[in-house]
Amino acid sequence: NTMELILQDIQHSNSQIEGKISEINSSISSLDRRLDTTERRISDAEDMIQNLEANISHLQEEIVKIQGKTEDLENRSQRCNLRIVGLPEGVEGKDPVAFLEDWLPSFLNLPEMTGKLEIERAHCTFMPRPEDSERPRILLFKLLRFHDKEIILRQARKANPLRYKNKQIYFFPDMGANLYQKRKSFSEVKRMCKDLEIPFALLYPARFRIDFKGQCLFF
Repeated sequence: NTMELILQDIQHSNSQIEGKISEINSSISSLDRRLDTTERRISDAEDMIQNLEANISHLQEEIVKIQGKTEDLENRSQRCNLRIVGLPEGVEGKDPVAFLEDWLPSFLNLPEMTGKLEIERAHCTFMPRPEDSERPRILLFKLLRFHDKEIILRQARKANPLRYKNKQIYFFPDMGANLYQKRKSFSEVKRMCKDLEIPFALLYPARFRIDFKGQCLFF
């Protein structure tokens, strides 16, 4: 009788163990299925991320191209523009175009341009009118012909320093902000070339030329 009871207990325990093992096997199978689903979703997500990264890289390249084209178009639209810095406030009167067409040829000693200089439009920069003690606004104007712009800049450099009504006058080409910063980055090099008496030129859009020991170097 005692042996039968022991066998019954063993059988009961085995039955319980088998039930637990079956539950564990069922849980493991469920975990396997969930793990397979998770791995598949991770794989899909990785593929999606790779596609997104490729698209982002392509879009970044396109943005750089578009920015370059936009900057080029902006600078081309300003190609015939000039800025006059230092011109006394208000001397251009109510008709700055007529003033410049009459004044520039005589001021820059360009008699061949008298009566032939054509300016499309001219205006002061959009800022509040300064007080008498403040700096005058910049006068911006657009020439009909690019060739005239080159002549004016060349003559202004040759006649430098320029003075009008006892005020120092400067002529600068008009350009976009990005191109301006690129050209401005050569400022220190220009100063060094002047100190060392090395011939140089800053070419459009932002190429720096140095004439050194018989060589023409571009940067």
